[in-house]
Amino acid sequence: MTAMHPSEELLVAVASGQADLPHRVMVEGHLDSCAPCRAALAEVSTPGGLLLASLPAARPPDALWERLRVGIGALPPGGGAAKNPALAPFPLPEGARREMPDIAAPRWHRVPANPGRYAVLFRDQVSGSVLLLGHMPPRRGFPAHLHLGPEDILVLTGGYEDHLGSFEQGDWASYPPGSQHRTFTEPGEECWTLTRLEKPNLYLGWRGWLQRLRR
Repeated sequence: MTAMHPSEELLVAVASGQADLPHRVMVEGHLDSCAPCRAALAEVSTPGGLLLASLPAARPPDALWERLRVGIGALPPGGGAAKNPALAPFPLPEGARREMPDIAAPRWHRVPANPGRYAVLFRDQVSGSVLLLGHMPPRRGFPAHLHLGPEDILVLTGGYEDHLGSFEQGDWASYPPGSQHRTFTEPGEECWTLTRLEKPNLYLGWRGWLQRLRR
């Protein structure tokens, strides 16, 4: 069974500001329902807070305060849902919504000969990673595929099973490059996920040949 939580290294990266946007969105979404990870993030954030508190007090420049005032005044009321009305219909945790930049309505892509679909929500220009919103009906299988790069998944609703075990709402799953799996959604509830990829996955079998021809 793989871990159901983001790694300590990833939590440190989030606390230090080194994590890319897809990882921050997913970690904040996971934190909404995971008290142990909230406590762990607070613990790794404490040294930085203590360091800042130890520095001598200094008044920031007036121009900086004015930029902050204008920026705060420009924020829409109501948080993430109001900021991104295109995402309002989807079951994103509030923490994930707060981290998301403004985006257009998702453009859905279909999996060949399968009811699965996914949309690219964001591409990080620095790390090259992408954040995907995925959807599968209940009691269906997602085609077998190979991970060409690392893959992280946050389950938003429903759940799925693979060779590592069962993953439910709020669970985190990580798959290293070179691994492969096929997932099966649980009965009775649609499965929604957020996925971070650094490289596209490669379908196995005939779907892989079709995928290569479309490139």
